[in-house]
Amino acid sequence: MAIYKQKLMIMLLESPFLSQHPYREYLEDIKCALKNVDSIYYRWTNHKVGETEFPSEEIEKAYCERVFAYELYHQIRKIMDANPALERYQGVYLNGETIKNNKFYTDLFDGLSEYDSSFKEGKDNKRTPDMVLHKDLGSIEKEGQIYLAEIKMAENKNALDDLKKLTALQKSKLNFTFYVFIYAGKNKDEFYDELSKIDTSNLAKDIVCICSKFGQSECMTLGEIINQ
Repeated sequence: MAIYKQKLMIMLLESPFLSQHPYREYLEDIKCALKNVDSIYYRWTNHKVGETEFPSEEIEKAYCERVFAYELYHQIRKIMDANPALERYQGVYLNGETIKNNKFYTDLFDGLSEYDSSFKEGKDNKRTPDMVLHKDLGSIEKEGQIYLAEIKMAENKNALDDLKKLTALQKSKLNFTFYVFIYAGKNKDEFYDELSKIDTSNLAKDIVCICSKFGQSECMTLGEIINQ
């Protein structure tokens, strides 16, 4: 009975989008890696202590996105290393926080300020995505640019800002095949509630969103979640 319930849960969390996505193998690997991330990494915190005479009275939890991201990176690499013959990983590398900037291509991020105000026209708009699967740092040929992912913890107040960033990067000359938003600690319905409170009209609806709450992951496009 327990096995049946587990299989039923997997079916309920599956999206028609995932089964039809041309690069579903990569997404399946990400979902598998998320399942293998221990629950402690979803709750890993630092403490920001307020400047008071008795600092212990004002403690704010700061959830460590980087700790979670590094563990997820590790779990994906384990999948890649365990299957070295997989064609989809030939000639590409998984990197964390790799700098993408104008060093190789001066107009890499031109015209993106209308999608994300943090991009400044005429400036060196370097970005360090949380995780990328690509050929190398200097390449922007689509053949070697597989996916770019941003990761946010559920408790981070600026989590939805990454959707603006991903929308802008999708319109850049980086030429990644697809863009992924991983929301750690939120399920799809909780994410929908957050989206319903903001203006989503300018966001790219084909961003792949993976909501992962303690290993249970739901994978849909942003458009699917908004229109559910």
